[in-house]
Amino acid sequence: MRTSSLIMLLTLAAPVSARTHVTSDQPSISASFTRMTSNTSGSLPKSITEDAVTADFVDEVTMKGDLLQMLARFAQYLKQDFQDCVEPNSEGEACGCFRSNSTMQANEDGVRSNADLGMIAAFLVRYGQGKVTLPEGVTWEDLETMARKSLVFAYSTHKANRLKACAGNRHWGSTSANDHTWESSLWAMSVAYSAFFQWDKLTEQQKGYVEKMLKAECNYELERDIPTGYRGDTKAEENGWEADVLAVTLGLFPDDPLAPQWFARLREFAVNSYSHRRDAHDDTVIDPQYDKTTVADLYRGQNLYDDYTLQNHNYFHTSYQNVVIQELGEAALALKLFQTTLHGTEKWKTRALMHNNDAVQKEVLNWLALADGELAMPNGNDWSLFLYDQITSYTTNACFLRDADALMLENLAYKMIKARQQTTDDGSWLLRSDIGPRRMGVEAHRVMMTWLMHETLPTDRMKPSTFADFRHRYGKAKIFPAQNIVRGYTRDRFTTFSWAPGIKSYTGYIAANSVDKNKIVVPFKANNTGNFIGWYTVNGKRTNARPVVSGVYQLDGEAWAMNGELATNDETLDNRFAIYSTPGNAVIYIDCVTGLDKGVITREQGGLMAISTDTLTRTVRTLYAADGKRHADGTRLATMTTNWVNIDNALGIVAPNGKQMAFGDRADNNSVLTSKLYPAYCDRERTFGKGSVVDRRNIIYYSGVDAATTRRMSQELVPLRGVLPEGWNGVLASDPDGVRYLLMSHFRGEGEVTLTGLATSLGAPVLPVSTTISGDMVRQATFVLEENHSVACPIHFFVTGQDVTAEQAASHDAITLRPAKAGETRVVVRSVIGGKVVSKRLSLSSETRVSLTRRGLKVKKVTGQGKTR
Repeated sequence: MRTSSLIMLLTLAAPVSARTHVTSDQPSISASFTRMTSNTSGSLPKSITEDAVTADFVDEVTMKGDLLQMLARFAQYLKQDFQDCVEPNSEGEACGCFRSNSTMQANEDGVRSNADLGMIAAFLVRYGQGKVTLPEGVTWEDLETMARKSLVFAYSTHKANRLKACAGNRHWGSTSANDHTWESSLWAMSVAYSAFFQWDKLTEQQKGYVEKMLKAECNYELERDIPTGYRGDTKAEENGWEADVLAVTLGLFPDDPLAPQWFARLREFAVNSYSHRRDAHDDTVIDPQYDKTTVADLYRGQNLYDDYTLQNHNYFHTSYQNVVIQELGEAALALKLFQTTLHGTEKWKTRALMHNNDAVQKEVLNWLALADGELAMPNGNDWSLFLYDQITSYTTNACFLRDADALMLENLAYKMIKARQQTTDDGSWLLRSDIGPRRMGVEAHRVMMTWLMHETLPTDRMKPSTFADFRHRYGKAKIFPAQNIVRGYTRDRFTTFSWAPGIKSYTGYIAANSVDKNKIVVPFKANNTGNFIGWYTVNGKRTNARPVVSGVYQLDGEAWAMNGELATNDETLDNRFAIYSTPGNAVIYIDCVTGLDKGVITREQGGLMAISTDTLTRTVRTLYAADGKRHADGTRLATMTTNWVNIDNALGIVAPNGKQMAFGDRADNNSVLTSKLYPAYCDRERTFGKGSVVDRRNIIYYSGVDAATTRRMSQELVPLRGVLPEGWNGVLASDPDGVRYLLMSHFRGEGEVTLTGLATSLGAPVLPVSTTISGDMVRQATFVLEENHSVACPIHFFVTGQDVTAEQAASHDAITLRPAKAGETRVVVRSVIGGKVVSKRLSLSSETRVSLTRRGLKVKKVTGQGKTR
């Protein structure tokens, strides 16, 4: 057993409030924030989202007006992107195409871009005239011409018509099981919507070309197998878009002799989009007005994991997770809109198109929804960030399922899409698109479908939920076991960490519970790690990481704690770490890094948080630190001699590690300019040997706090590493409301330790083990932990008194006090309630329980068998 003393901590404390301890490895704190070191000049640019966007619900009429005007503004981009074909099709019809990275080619980028962008032009002509203002230089005639010519090009180059060839003398589309193109049904769906918007202006011959194209796509759907599979690469998304082409064809041609077969196939694809293992035994009749077919009858195999998550391209990605709802919603919309508009009645409709949409929303999406309507990306992203492209999935569940949460989230997302469009001069949706015009078409597609669903199925009589209530219902810490992702959401912030298989990036992030400032920290992955962990550069070794221990979890209400272990830098370093997402504000990171082999560290970039320095958020950040105040856009790396830093009076980080901090390394991170904040930074060479301890770091992150509060949190922090054995680490961290949080981890070596000398300004903290108190400090408290395990809990009670033993209950809201000797022992018990210190003076003669209530501290004597009175 190791006995560790904290008495030394007291003598080294900085001259701040009594018994608030700062260890000797913390640099002194400047009394002023006035010193300026900046790589920017002039007044700071304003943000279009931070201090601008609010959570106020926008009524449906106003939202629809905004969505329509946003699409009208996008018309400037449409006109710039369109080009005429030199030659007409073989029938002499003039045609044209929207440019992409693969203009006029018979692939996804070429065909899908043209189909989506042409659909938007056609939509605007049908629904926008008299309601919106077009950009200067764009006319309704321009839009009508682009819509018509792009439609002609789309149906002419399809294999079913062959009236014109794509680049390379190729054609696109599917006609049979022996001649098919991956994803062509999705592109054909957009072509069908474009044709519907122009239906009254099409000749019978042109309608025939559209029909021939769609029937060929449906012929393929009738001949092919329905794929299933959920490990690594789900077939959910693909089956969703196959349902789309069947739905638009049924909507346009409901009386075709093949319509019953299309309908039957549509239901099969729909049920086997979000197909779940439970479906195999679900005897629910899907459409009793048609037949007695059940869910189980249609089920072909599993496309969702048991926890309703999915993976696409070996990736848990919330855009892929939600997009099936959108696809099925667009199919349902086509059935309703096309049939009622063109034929006056809904001959074909099915509940299969909503299959498991509600379950995925409630079991997955709602647990990852943030205060601005974005869906969290726990392991980063592989395409443009902050698209809010889940908006149409929200719309589907709001309009078709009357989901009040989805309605609220949709409203938030639309405001962010609207704001991001303001960052561009040509009406496009974002800067630095990952896939060029195709991304613009996809985003416009979402916005258009959201408007159409509200036009067809209004929600004006629905009452949306509030985000505060929503957050409360979905705040509890949760693990998605199939993906090995943990998340939690307190009143201050959302946190997550991912060990998800496939992508092999072990990262997470923090999002403030703020509609306008929750994108200061952004999802980020690099070198197999990312946020929280960061990395070392070791001479002659690659910068990488391999999991050794992939999460040892503790969940407690809205809080979670996790231990993990990574072998890094070609397995020359071992990083054993713990993260405690407290039930309050603080998020605590501690680690113990040792050598697995000898080597030389040339650079340390630890505790990383990726910070947006983008036009969408804020291009220049104001950093407050112990060594002054600075403005930085991240274009150059700047170091700070400080143990705390605050960004924009909104994000605070405390890191008493005797190192510098650094900010910079700005780069394009999935279409968002992102700088890196390294709370543990060192560019001095360090040698290490096998088995040697390289670092034992403590870093605490706070959301929604100003610089003064961050400085105070730094002053009140009590690091424990100086008095714990080498294989242990820990801290007692303060929260802005006065609550303390303990995180102490056993990383390696002996598993028992006894603490002595621990004290705070409120008295001796009562720990979750038997705690002997002398005066205002802990005289003895013994912990026993397995390797790679932690004790993580709030510390609510502080005691001053002689010869008394106390222990905090597992529920954290009560302590038991026991006098060490006969007679009365006088003690003072303190706690913090609502940010205020409350206290009780007690005379102990027997075991006594003190508990927290909303009004203060409640005292009860404990009788025999542990009962109170």
